Amino acid sequence: MWIDDLNAVELLPRSRQYEALRNLRAAAAAGGHEQWNTAFDPASLYEAWTRLPLARGVYEFNHPVIRDAIRDRAQWSIVEVGGGNGALWQDFFAGSQAGTLTLIDPNESAHEAVAARLPDHVGLRSIVGQVEAADIPACDVLVSSLTLHHVAGRNAEQRATFGLAGDGKTEILDRFLTAIRMRDGVGILNEADCYNEIDLAPGDPALVDSFIDAYVRRTARAVADALAHQDDAAESARAWQLILRHWCLDEVDHAFLPRADRDVYELDVASWLDLLTRVGARDVGHTYTDQWNLFVQYVFH
Repeated sequence: MWIDDLNAVELLPRSRQYEALRNLRAAAAAGGHEQWNTAFDPASLYEAWTRLPLARGVYEFNHPVIRDAIRDRAQWSIVEVGGGNGALWQDFFAGSQAGTLTLIDPNESAHEAVAARLPDHVGLRSIVGQVEAADIPACDVLVSSLTLHHVAGRNAEQRATFGLAGDGKTEILDRFLTAIRMRDGVGILNEADCYNEIDLAPGDPALVDSFIDAYVRRTARAVADALAHQDDAAESARAWQLILRHWCLDEVDHAFLPRADRDVYELDVASWLDLLTRVGARDVGHTYTDQWNLFVQYVFH
């Protein structure tokens, strides 16, 4: 059902796709709505999200980079920005040397979820707060997955233009570099390849199309494909349908929110590479981690 419905929307002129999505949404399963990044227990939509191939690709690409970076380091130090439910670390540290994971996340339940995934020889240092205000310690690896797109503005100057104080993405990336260079470490950034930064005004056709492209043409289709090929129907089907409805189709409405309320300010690949270059990152490499060309992993020093 879902693949055919989404294909039908995509065949329409782009000016008609939002209205078609509203009609599709009205006929789709609803209920059990859970706001993104608010619940991380085994019954949460986030837990179901981490079982999707789209999400698993992020973990699978991050694992070898992290392992290489800490393999020969005694008392290694890892910083994670945005912990989610800790799925990145499930069974990851088996056989590793002792070390410390510092988690920066404003949600206390994320710290509890990550702690539950760690073995005894891995210490957890919790920094409960926004990364913009956090003291980032020196580390061998810093990994930030699907987090910086919640920070509006390429830099503090652009934020000020729209009445927002504080750091933008550039200033945070600069602090990431400082943290990894104190231990000659490596940085990993995972973000979606789309553009809905603060400079695009609410309701701008380019902004609406960007949301449709990221959350419908790619994310929703990825979830629909997983539903069509799932092998654990009883466990995931209902949750994935709710993710498709609430975390994909409903997300397009964010294109009409006031700038400060939007919550997602993503950049495309060229923009992220430009920011990393501007802050002086070296050996920057990037690769898509899924077949939908949605999530991109950037590795830098």
